[in-house]
Amino acid sequence: MRLTPLASGSSGNSFLVEGNGSAILVDAGLSAKQLTARLASAGVDPGSLKGILISHGHSDHVKGAGVLSRKYHIPVLANRRTWQAIHQVLGKVHDVQLFETGKVFEYQCFRIHPFSVPHDCVDPVGFRISCGSARMGIATDLGTTTGLVLNLMTDLHVIVLESNHDPDMLRDGPYPWELKQRVRGRLGHLSNTESSKVLQRIVSDELQAVVLAHMSETNNTPELALECASSSLKAFLRNRGTLCCATQNEVGPTIEW
Repeated sequence: MRLTPLASGSSGNSFLVEGNGSAILVDAGLSAKQLTARLASAGVDPGSLKGILISHGHSDHVKGAGVLSRKYHIPVLANRRTWQAIHQVLGKVHDVQLFETGKVFEYQCFRIHPFSVPHDCVDPVGFRISCGSARMGIATDLGTTTGLVLNLMTDLHVIVLESNHDPDMLRDGPYPWELKQRVRGRLGHLSNTESSKVLQRIVSDELQAVVLAHMSETNNTPELALECASSSLKAFLRNRGTLCCATQNEVGPTIEW
C-alpha cells in the first residue's frame, strides 16, 4: 500500500490511498482544481481514481468531491446520513455508493471498516483500511477517544491521527471563547497532548509510520506536534519508525509499506 497526504488542516483534508493498482481518496476537502494539482504532484491522474471515501460532511472534507466526481466519473462513498447531509451541496455526482457505519465492506482491492468517532456532525467516521496484509487507519476529527477507536487503530502498519492544537496556544490565541470551547470539547478535536496519549496506547511492533494530521495553523505548529508525539514513541523512533506531519499547503511524503 501507499499513502500520500494531499492536504490536512482546518482549511481542507484529503489523503491518497493506493494498493494493488487501485487508488482512492479519503476525503476531498480542497477545490477540484487544487486536488487535481496535488494529485499531479503525486504522479496520479485523477481519472484513475476509483472512489472518493467521505468521513463526514464538514466542508473541509467534501469541498471538491462533487466536481471531481462529475468531471472524472469517480464514485462517492459515504454512509447514508452523511450523504443526506451533503448531497445538495455536492450536486449531482457520477455515482454514490452507501456504506454502513461499523460494517466492513470490500471496495476494489480494499477492505474498509468505517467506525464511529465523536465529532460535532452527523454520523462521522474514521477508517481502518487494508489491502492484502497491509493495514492502515485514519482518524482525523474526534474530540475524544473511545474503546472502539483504540481497538480499530491498533495493530496497524500506518496510523494517521489528529493532532489538532496545542492547549496553551488555543487558550491564549485569537479564537472566540465559544470556538475554543468547541475545539477542545468532547465533540471537537484532539490536542497534541491527547493525541500523544492515544499513540502511547496504540503503538505496536508492526507499526512503521505515524502521520500527525488536521493541525490548526492558528493554534499549533508541526514542531510542537512532533515534540509531543515523540514522547510517546521513543522506542518506535529508536527502531527507525517514521513520524511526520501532514500539512495544509504541501503534499506530504508518500509512505509505502
